[in-house]
Amino acid sequence: MSSFAPSYLDRINAYPENFARFIPRIPGVPVSTDRAAVIADLTPTHEDVLREGGIDPRYLRRAQQVHGKQVAIVGDIGCSYPVEGVDGLFCGGVADCCLGIYVADCAAIWVYDTESGCRGLIHSGKVGTELNIVGELFTRMHKVLGVCAENCIAVISPCIRPPHYEVDLPTAIKAQLREAGVMPENIVDSGIDTASDTSTYYSYRAEKGCTGRMLALFGRMNPPAAN
Repeated sequence: MSSFAPSYLDRINAYPENFARFIPRIPGVPVSTDRAAVIADLTPTHEDVLREGGIDPRYLRRAQQVHGKQVAIVGDIGCSYPVEGVDGLFCGGVADCCLGIYVADCAAIWVYDTESGCRGLIHSGKVGTELNIVGELFTRMHKVLGVCAENCIAVISPCIRPPHYEVDLPTAIKAQLREAGVMPENIVDSGIDTASDTSTYYSYRAEKGCTGRMLALFGRMNPPAAN
């Protein structure tokens, strides 16, 4: 399971309380154009990764992911999941919930406030990037939790990149992170193009929609068991 904590997440995982993971393609799981069916087949492996970190799968909190820019704060109890109408989630530093975002070419972005321990995880594809969901996340995290961007580490997941896509998502996202106040030295880009390696990653474009979904996770290590 350690392969699900790739080196580009080392800056975040260096903080012992953090559980940041990226689950790529799962060998042997059939893919199709039915997103819900494929996710159902992937869920047992995804839940095993959560349990490896001592996280009860019932603590997983997901966004509906509608290709917008809205984000929502979540906690250990509260509304039903996935949270409707949002593409990003954030929580306080003492929350035991685990944030989750599915991707298959779009970027997942982990945000960690090294001062307060607050966490954020967003889905930023072509539309979300155009709408600057990055800026929306930092605006909301500052307003609700007092998070200051200059204290944050941000990591960009594997995603589709030129020449396989006409939009350079990571370049735009990095510019938005800097504009939000994240220090350049605290921005980590995985540098991986999902469309260039479909043996390791799912790619909606390269596989013409007949694909699976990767899962980005961001939680706390070994929280108490869910009731």
